[in-house]
Order: sequence, then structure tokens, then C-alpha cells
Amino acid sequence: MAIEHAPVGEESSLQTVHIVGQVASVAAGCSIRAQAADVLDRIDALLIEAGTDRSELIQANVWLRDLRSFAEMNAVWERWVAPGSTPRRITFEDQNLPPLCDLRVDVIAWRKPKEFALS
Repeated sequence: MAIEHAPVGEESSLQTVHIVGQVASVAAGCSIRAQAADVLDRIDALLIEAGTDRSELIQANVWLRDLRSFAEMNAVWERWVAPGSTPRRITFEDQNLPPLCDLRVDVIAWRKPKEFALS
């Protein structure tokens, strides 16, 4: 789900897009690598739908059922994140994620209106 926010300030045309609660659907119950790829593909699609892309990420929150799977998830993340624009990221352990779900990701990105991007 993407949540759109009003402009940052009266003088600013920048807006933020929040994509929250993304978990694997196609890869539910599969390896953490497969779940990460599934979640990040969906985030890509939602960012594009909201008028932005992964190069505009500001922050990401990642929940893992087991922090021992961090290296596997991180390998997929490192291939996915736009070079030179790595957002701040916090990774948590949450052993109470829903069944078949070993990963949840939330992201915040800038969305620049067309007139801002052209200047």
C-alpha cells in the first residue's frame, strides 16, 4: 500500500511516498532470498505507480523473523538498491511475523512533481 503525503512545506514541491507492510505473496514460505526478491519487486511496482523509483528512497525498515537470515536478505537488497543512493535502513527481528512470512519491508521515498524534475 502506498500512502501519499501533501507537500513538505508551502515553498516545497517535494512530496513523500510511504509504502508499508510489504510481505512476500508469490514467494510466501520460500527462502528468504526468494521472499526478498518478491517484496522488492512489488515495492518497485508501487514506487513507479506513485510517481517515483528506488533511486529516490530515503529510508527503509526491514523486519526479519530471524536476524541470522540478514546476510541472505542483504545480498538481494544490495543488488536491488540504486547505486549511489542507498537509503538509511534499520533491520529488526520480529519472531511474530505472520505464518509463511519471514520478511516485511516498509520504505519512504521522495516523489518530485514533473515541474520540479524538469528544472
